[in-house]
Amino acid sequence: MSPRIPKRMAGCPVHGGLAVPEVAARHSDERRPPLFGINHPGRVNTCLMEKRCGGCAQPLSTRPGGKYTLLLRPADFTRGYSSEPALHTSDCAPYATEACPLLNGRMSSYRTTRRDLEAERCGQPTCDCRLWTNSDDHGARAGATASPFYAAIYRAGDYRPHWGDVRQHRNVLLGVAVAGVEPLSIRLVTRGEPSFLDFTRALIMDLPLD
Repeated sequence: MSPRIPKRMAGCPVHGGLAVPEVAARHSDERRPPLFGINHPGRVNTCLMEKRCGGCAQPLSTRPGGKYTLLLRPADFTRGYSSEPALHTSDCAPYATEACPLLNGRMSSYRTTRRDLEAERCGQPTCDCRLWTNSDDHGARAGATASPFYAAIYRAGDYRPHWGDVRQHRNVLLGVAVAGVEPLSIRLVTRGEPSFLDFTRALIMDLPLD
């Protein structure tokens, strides 16, 4: 049974009983299935820069005492940023942990077959899918065991985008900063099937695995 969609995500498209998050890659024709687990770079950047929720696209809290949540792997803690946009702590983050099979524990590894994004283009000239390309990252994940995931809650005033260099490109927007930001709390969402490297990262960052 699909989890209840929170009111804040009522405007999101729905597929298979699940709300399609703002950042998910999808066709302009909503009758075509979205690409759960594959993010649309433009939507991600908009959420990061405008401090919007990656689930519902609405602004994150800026009031005193406000909070936001990041869903993080051990690798995200050690590299110092989350490439995924932040989520509303009260509803969008809990919904994501219930709806996503990697987060709710129903999947212990990524799909074994590499997803061919170029083959999934619909051919419509006005659809964003015309820009979909395969990446080495997607190929590397195929069949890999799922990492542990954590829900880390931060103060609204601590939010800042993380910029860095990628290959020949300088000062690229990469995500939401984690390094140097003290979380209010960190909770293990799912243990996954941690690799030796993930286990080592968790030990270094003093993250729980149980």
